[in-house]
Amino acid sequence: MISQRDRGEFARFYTVTDPKKHQKGYTVYKVTARIISRKNPEDVQEIVVWKRYSDFRKLHHNLWQLHKNVCSQSELFPPFAKAKVFGRFDDSVIEERRQCSEDLLQFSANIPALYASQHIQDFFKVPIYVQTHAGAHNIQMEYGLQRF
Repeated sequence: MISQRDRGEFARFYTVTDPKKHQKGYTVYKVTARIISRKNPEDVQEIVVWKRYSDFRKLHHNLWQLHKNVCSQSELFPPFAKAKVFGRFDDSVIEERRQCSEDLLQFSANIPALYASQHIQDFFKVPIYVQTHAGAHNIQMEYGLQRF
């Protein structure tokens, strides 16, 4: 087992805010990640992505598996909001999902096996639209947070 907690070279802070109903009929949440150098606090990297509940649910499952396999079990992995077909647009459901999502990211912030995982890297990928010669747009994925 590896050490579960680590201060590391960077401090990581996450917020999940501004739930909005997407035009396709689901709720999206604004996710802000701030990475701050402990040596030079003016060195700050920030990225904002918009994610839906299913993205967080997938991340929760993947990080739970990783935590179970490589970390000591002294600290309980945070629970996550259950999926609901009915009532998913209720304010209380949206707030529960938002809070669970933020708790998950904050939990991962000091555990190297989690914050450095491919799962976190993929979660913070940002689509970059590139125009081709024919005028069509290709989507390329690029990591938003280079220091994870």
